[in-house]
Amino acid sequence: MGDGESAHDSPRDEGLQNISADDLPDSASQAAHPQDSAYSYRDAKKKLRLALCSADSVAFPVLSHSTRNGLPDHTDPEENEIVCFLKVQIAEAINLQDKNLMAQLQETMRCVCRFDNRTCRKLLASIAEDYRKRAPYIAYLTRCRQGLQTTQAHLERLLQRVLRDKEVANRYFTTVCVRLLLESKEKKIREFIQDFQKLTAADDKTAQVEDFLQFLYGAMAQDVIWQNASEEQLQDAQLAIERSVMNRIFKLAFYPNQDGDILRDQVLHEHIQRLSKVVTANHRALQIPEVYLREAPWPSAQSEIRTISAYKTPRDKVRCILRMCSTIMNLLSLANEDSVPGADDFVPVLVFVLIKANPPCLLSTVQYISSFYGNCLSGEESYWWMQFTAAVEFIKTIDDRK
Repeated sequence: MGDGESAHDSPRDEGLQNISADDLPDSASQAAHPQDSAYSYRDAKKKLRLALCSADSVAFPVLSHSTRNGLPDHTDPEENEIVCFLKVQIAEAINLQDKNLMAQLQETMRCVCRFDNRTCRKLLASIAEDYRKRAPYIAYLTRCRQGLQTTQAHLERLLQRVLRDKEVANRYFTTVCVRLLLESKEKKIREFIQDFQKLTAADDKTAQVEDFLQFLYGAMAQDVIWQNASEEQLQDAQLAIERSVMNRIFKLAFYPNQDGDILRDQVLHEHIQRLSKVVTANHRALQIPEVYLREAPWPSAQSEIRTISAYKTPRDKVRCILRMCSTIMNLLSLANEDSVPGADDFVPVLVFVLIKANPPCLLSTVQYISSFYGNCLSGEESYWWMQFTAAVEFIKTIDDRK
């Protein structure tokens, strides 16, 4: 050929470098310019890929008459599976009133309708081949995403630690400020302790403690240091005041009958010690459901209740009991994921935990909380407290000889 013919053929070769003649629709290969046909093919492929990315795969129609390649063998181009799929997606977009998606899908269907079934099959095969070639890159992106999620989880854990440190620092600062307030009220505190020692009735003691705490709360509200304090800081300060005051009168409030209360606690403590030697998780007096026996002896719950003597305020002792009950419920839920543990499942385990842990001064603890915090119990606290006291009463009735 001459140079003129070579120059004439080069645009055609450039237009068909990504598509063969077999990939073009029959009508397009006969009537359209090869460059326009190649562009139409690439344009339809791009738009179809976007439509497939934004589509709901569950809505893909299941056609009863399909060929080996997965597309129906019909002569009508609108009957091919791609068009059916696009029609379903357009209907969904109309239902959702997503105008942008409607326009995109309609344009995609307009482009695809120009092709026959054979070209549509090759169009899908080309998209699948592109996806296969991108598989290593997709795997790389997946690994990157996993790494980012791991880093995010680590940063969230660090944030929790920082927030916890911030909370501890704020509470310590609040405690220091409360200490300054109480030092200025030392004379009033001593007078309160002297008056408290003279009282004998439990109701009078409770009323005097509440009145004195309200007096200190009022003094704190008038102090210039606390004028701009937040609600959370004020609550922490009130808790710190309560702890300080109750710590000063703890023995007087915890053992109102002194030696009589100590002796009573010792008798129950020895009774529980004897029970601990004979009572097992499957003891007939407990009747713990068999599904929970594998979790015995619930050491984490025992550890929680053993720390109850470290707390001086009735509020903190109740919170310790709540943590023990919550631990037991979590362990029971892990043992039987098919059902939620009820009171009949919980109380026998609670009795067993108390027997094995044998916390000191159990009866005085019950009396102390009932006297100075009983009126404040409500909701979840009240429920778990009732379960706890019922368990203590039940322990008294168990025969330690069997």
